[in-house]
Amino acid sequence: MKHAAAGLLICLLCPPSLPAQSQKPLLLGLASISGGIETLYVTKKIGAFKRNGLDVEFLLLQGGSQALQVLLSGEIKLISGGGGTAAQRARFKGAGNVLVATYTPTMPYSLYVNGKIPDAKRLKGAKIAISRFGSSSDFAARFMVTRLGLDPAKDVTIMQIGNQRERMIALLSGSVDGSVVDAPNTLIARQQGFFELADASKLGLTYPHNNIATTDRFIREEAQTVFGFLRAFVEGIAFYRTHKAESIQMIKEFLRVSDNAIAEEAYDYYSRITPAKPYPSAEGVRGVLEEIAVSEPAVKTAKVEQFIDGSFIAKLDQSGFIDGLYKKK
Repeated sequence: MKHAAAGLLICLLCPPSLPAQSQKPLLLGLASISGGIETLYVTKKIGAFKRNGLDVEFLLLQGGSQALQVLLSGEIKLISGGGGTAAQRARFKGAGNVLVATYTPTMPYSLYVNGKIPDAKRLKGAKIAISRFGSSSDFAARFMVTRLGLDPAKDVTIMQIGNQRERMIALLSGSVDGSVVDAPNTLIARQQGFFELADASKLGLTYPHNNIATTDRFIREEAQTVFGFLRAFVEGIAFYRTHKAESIQMIKEFLRVSDNAIAEEAYDYYSRITPAKPYPSAEGVRGVLEEIAVSEPAVKTAKVEQFIDGSFIAKLDQSGFIDGLYKKK
């Protein structure tokens, strides 16, 4: 990792693997530790990667930009990330990154408000906290406000507050009336007396939030490795979706929390929105391209098919493998 070594942190989230002569070492870059990504941890814990001949280790990177950088440099062959504007802009300009799976096909945000706003009509004139302008929380806030029948540019004031903790402090202090909140922080918001006015996923927001991305070159050279990884991953997703108690314990390990309620909050949300068949989100990528096209009109000529490769998930789907995972007792 000679070019990015200074910025990389080894993510010691999994116990040491047992020796195996026939397993291929594979490093998976994680753009962040956030909700939904625990499905990868579950996949490793149940031994699905090993059953597919892979010895997968996780490497925590410093955000999506660095994840994309090391992927394109060839230092890492697969990442969890690569769905946002920077990745799709790079792809449009000829970079080799491509999405092969989307396992969180929405922005996992809700809008929580104080008791002075019992319904959407009362949201008019409210102050809403986001992280920063142009961020995913900003996009989600504007989407939810629009779907609630208001104009986010005229009817509310969207304020740059900072991270989730800082937004919660602003909500508690009364300096804002509402905030964008992600799971499992949604539990904390309810415990503090706030209530959910909108859930972006239930309002139909489609976005490639958590993805598996690789490169055209790696697909050409090691298609079987990509296939094996995704075969293991859909097995891990199936276990996650159908084994609540065990998955909650793994979430606690992954997020390093002791509170069962927090882990259950995360599970209930992400098990609902994680698809059994994680095809790369064509609709989500289309939305990202439309966002880029506002400032770069040339992107309007791009076709979504240039940015995704759904052939691996399609092969698993058409073979009956994925459906079979849910028929097992």
